Amino acid sequence: MHDLAERVVMVAGGAGFVGSAIVRELLGKRSIVVCYDNYLHGHPNHVAGLTGPLTVIHGDVRDDWSLFKALRDHKVEYIIDCVGDTFVPTAYIMPERFFDINVGATLHLLRAVEALSLKRMVYVSSTEVYGDSVDAKCNEDTRLNPFNTYAVSKAAADRLCHTYHVEHGVPVVIARIFNCYGPRETEPYVIPEIISQLHRGPRIALGNINAERDFTFVHDTADALISLLASDVPNGEVINIGSDTAYTVECLAHKLAEIMQVRSFQIVPDPARFRRRDVERFRCDNTKLLKCTDWKPKVGIDKGLKITVEWFLANGARWSWESFVDGTTMYR
Repeated sequence: MHDLAERVVMVAGGAGFVGSAIVRELLGKRSIVVCYDNYLHGHPNHVAGLTGPLTVIHGDVRDDWSLFKALRDHKVEYIIDCVGDTFVPTAYIMPERFFDINVGATLHLLRAVEALSLKRMVYVSSTEVYGDSVDAKCNEDTRLNPFNTYAVSKAAADRLCHTYHVEHGVPVVIARIFNCYGPRETEPYVIPEIISQLHRGPRIALGNINAERDFTFVHDTADALISLLASDVPNGEVINIGSDTAYTVECLAHKLAEIMQVRSFQIVPDPARFRRRDVERFRCDNTKLLKCTDWKPKVGIDKGLKITVEWFLANGARWSWESFVDGTTMYR
């Protein structure tokens, strides 16, 4: 086991959605935290005002000189790699950027771990690498069948981590996280989209409302990633992180409407919101995670959605990716 108390952990992409939750959870476990982010998707406000041993650095992991300097100057021992382009529709129009960030940045971090003899890195991979599996639940042996450009870039980085462990002995573990939600969402994923639309009125424009996804509250996901970093799981291994419970988009819309006290609403199909090729169901088999760590999710879906709505309303009723022009929501 790795005792992370008073140990220096870099969260690469630490001002992002999952990263900023990891930063908070690490501080609660008495780690010394270095948040490293280029603010492409993350925002400095996401880690502002936190108490504890935290250093926030504006930097890009693809810049070797700056990355190595930060790692050396702060005597970093561990890395959780949350760097990534994650919003599937953007990958349709910016494939080069997705491969540059999702694969290239991962390679830079792996080389840094090797060169500086760091103790361990956890790479945050994605459930999307499984694609349209015939399995009722995805376990770590489920065949990889990535369906879209984003998924292919994550699968490439996922396998790069395994190969770098085999070829170079780099101490890295791959965490395939299923969908998560909560405060400080940085992209127009389905839950923040529904919340934002319900706040503006009773009409919700959605894509495939029958798609099922395994949702975990972001702080539970963060806690699982930290538990994996500290665990005795052998390097090079893959671990799924998810709740083992799937919900349809339509079910989430009804839950959020109840929380937000919208008593009558209409779901309108929006062709622009349908993926070009969709996966109908993702559900996590988290058996291996539960055996290898003492992690258990603490926040159920209803409580987690309520916390997310409350955060949204308390923070100006907008997400970091939204701006408003003449009352119309514009997406960056």
